[in-house]
Amino acid sequence: MRTSAYLQRMLAGSIGVWMVLSVVSPPRSIAGSRGDTLALTLPGCIRMAQEHGPAGEMARQSYRSKEQSHRAFDAGFLPQLSLSGDAPGFYRSINSIVQPDGSTTFEQQRQASSSLGLQLSQKIAATGTELSLFSGLNRIDLIESDISYYRSTPLTLSLRQPIFSINPLAWSREIDDLQYRGARREYVEAMEDVATQVTDQFFSVYLAAMNVNNAALNCAINDTLYQISKGRYNVGKIAEQDLLQSELASLNSRTQLENARLSYDRAAQTLRNALGLPPDQPLDVRPDTDIPPIAVDAERALNYARANRSDMLNFELERLTAARNVRQAESDNSLSMSVSANLGYNQKATQLNQAYVNLLDQQQFSVRFDVPLFGWGTGTHAVESARAEQERVKVAVEQQRFTFEQEVVYQVRRLQQLQLQVGVSAKADTIAQRRFDVARERYVIGKIDVPILFIAQEEKDNAYRARIQTLWDYWATYYRVRRLTLYDFALQRALYKE
Repeated sequence: MRTSAYLQRMLAGSIGVWMVLSVVSPPRSIAGSRGDTLALTLPGCIRMAQEHGPAGEMARQSYRSKEQSHRAFDAGFLPQLSLSGDAPGFYRSINSIVQPDGSTTFEQQRQASSSLGLQLSQKIAATGTELSLFSGLNRIDLIESDISYYRSTPLTLSLRQPIFSINPLAWSREIDDLQYRGARREYVEAMEDVATQVTDQFFSVYLAAMNVNNAALNCAINDTLYQISKGRYNVGKIAEQDLLQSELASLNSRTQLENARLSYDRAAQTLRNALGLPPDQPLDVRPDTDIPPIAVDAERALNYARANRSDMLNFELERLTAARNVRQAESDNSLSMSVSANLGYNQKATQLNQAYVNLLDQQQFSVRFDVPLFGWGTGTHAVESARAEQERVKVAVEQQRFTFEQEVVYQVRRLQQLQLQVGVSAKADTIAQRRFDVARERYVIGKIDVPILFIAQEEKDNAYRARIQTLWDYWATYYRVRRLTLYDFALQRALYKE
């Protein structure tokens, strides 16, 4: 009777294991079958994050800020028209006044003044010249004598030209052009950063979902195996140690299931935020396990990186800034001159209509020069400091270039390696799954002990996670290579055009 009861329990336990394994197979997602569940692929997630996510929006606004700043700088070299004036100002004070006979007396003065001017200015970057046309009118009211005076300046042409000195306009324009070209490339790179970030978040959710599914499967299997172990222990087929190990495995699997659910909720919430989705939106992530055949050559990748990356422009910008600082220091330590000239008409009158009659010529011309004679070596040391900094920048740029190119080569080789590892990890996962199936079958018929079954189960879980992790690493590296080169090797097209 005892043996018959044992066989019945064994049969019932075996049927339970087979039912669990056939019904609780690893599903694709834990999102369920709700109608509002959003199915997501990796390319779809990247597109959503770039178009609607906070990281994509910040990248767009950052580029927009730099673009508008560049346009404002460029607009500064176009003709500028401005209107200026003073509201009536009032002045009252006791001042010393020289009398006709040469004596001085103190008299109280009260007067009001106002002015209005219109100016058109133009900067010429190539020569550093500043030109302007000005037209203005001034009025002074002497309150004590009730007399008004007008001074008109119908037209005045002004010129200022530096000679033998640095041209700050030309340097600033060249630097701004480099910064703007770099900003456009940085925008594309920022979008590729979004792709890399979302790839990590996407696979974090997928791996967490698979961990939940796998933990639920292991929990069901371990519960059933524990029931079988109790039956075997009751008939003396296994030791108490094996029974306790089976019970412990069942309890641990329940804890792992709860931990896996918590990790999934956190990963899913992070992905929803990155995609700009509501916090309660159910997700169903579906990665493509078939990777496209991509031929990536390290030399080609380096050529694309040198041609497209903003780093190259930043290196040039650093060198240009250092060269400008040297030129500025040399200019400050040598002869510098500037020419200023004004040519126009003006007139004064007590009546407004008379202020524009019989206009008088107005000319002004001056040459200013500055020659450092002796400054205890201040200028010489400033020049040497700037040159030393220029040499430091040169060495630093070469080191940065070397590090950058090494990173490109490394990521390309890693991508090539991961293309092979994806297939290897898939094969290893299949083998580990099959090994666990064989171990499970042998345990059900009593051919192996519980520890061997649990070892096979752990190896199966590890191989499955390794397969997902390898796929994760592949796509993350693929988008890193895209960011480093700004070139899509899958579609054979550049991500950025000048």
